[in-house]
Amino acid sequence: MGLHRLLGIEIGVPDPVRLDGFYREIGLAGSDGKWGSESCPNQFVIAEAPYRQLREIRVACESEEDLASTVQRLEGIGIGSETRDGKLHVPDPVNKWNIVIEPCNVADIPAVPPRESNRPGERNRLGKRPGVMVEPSLRPPRRLGHVVFGTNDILATHKLYIEGIGFKISDIAGGLAFFTRCSPDHHNLLMTPAPVPYLNHYAMELDDIDAVCASATQYLNAHEGTHIAGPGRHQIGGNMFWYLRDPSGTFFEYFADMDRIVDDEAWEVREDWGIEDSWSLWGEQNQPQVFFAPDDIEEVIAGWNQYHSG
Repeated sequence: MGLHRLLGIEIGVPDPVRLDGFYREIGLAGSDGKWGSESCPNQFVIAEAPYRQLREIRVACESEEDLASTVQRLEGIGIGSETRDGKLHVPDPVNKWNIVIEPCNVADIPAVPPRESNRPGERNRLGKRPGVMVEPSLRPPRRLGHVVFGTNDILATHKLYIEGIGFKISDIAGGLAFFTRCSPDHHNLLMTPAPVPYLNHYAMELDDIDAVCASATQYLNAHEGTHIAGPGRHQIGGNMFWYLRDPSGTFFEYFADMDRIVDDEAWEVREDWGIEDSWSLWGEQNQPQVFFAPDDIEEVIAGWNQYHSG
């Protein structure tokens, strides 16, 4: 079966304690640099670093045979790896972070009761106020869904993750932005061209549009100036979204209702998405330019050049 789930990431930041406080505030479970949901613990690992950066991507495969097959594919494209503690460790030679592949059971997160709603001809919420109004607290993020990073060598990165690691392409935007998956989600990893490798954003799945909008609104009320984009519904991936900024400067996305691809042969990969016509079905028509040049990108470039160039 190969890959089947995104397990987590490690993020490096100058102030890990502040990021700890952020994950606690938005409802994740954990402490001391390890955070996740109740059903997906430790999806976010935080380490101290001189500038904000992605340090590790962890994905799940089905069996040890999958690890052996991955080693062979990597050797075929000239990439080294090491198997230890039952996991395959792959240093990304272009982007300078680690990829860890681990055999795990194939599973989705547990379902929770959906909120009752009234739709034309289907009236389920009778004599009750909306669930988001009467529930004692906001529903927290359920899991890490996908990661978006920039790279200064998109073709070599594409070769590593597609031919070597085993991600599958779902759609391509602008010819060089690859939406790829390691699960039935439309995308778990989006790689795009950038001046240097960096973490653009990470996305957390919530139950529904109420959870997305209520959680984003609560965060914005407490943290002025952190709005990036949203709400809206992406054309690529089909998910509802709202983007904000965490205390380290990394964008994060609340999302719900993403496309699921369960038949690879039946899914038609679109390679002709234009950057100018691929953002949102409603809400803001165009993707904000800050996605292509985050406020702190010069600091990230300087950090990369200091620690990784040469």
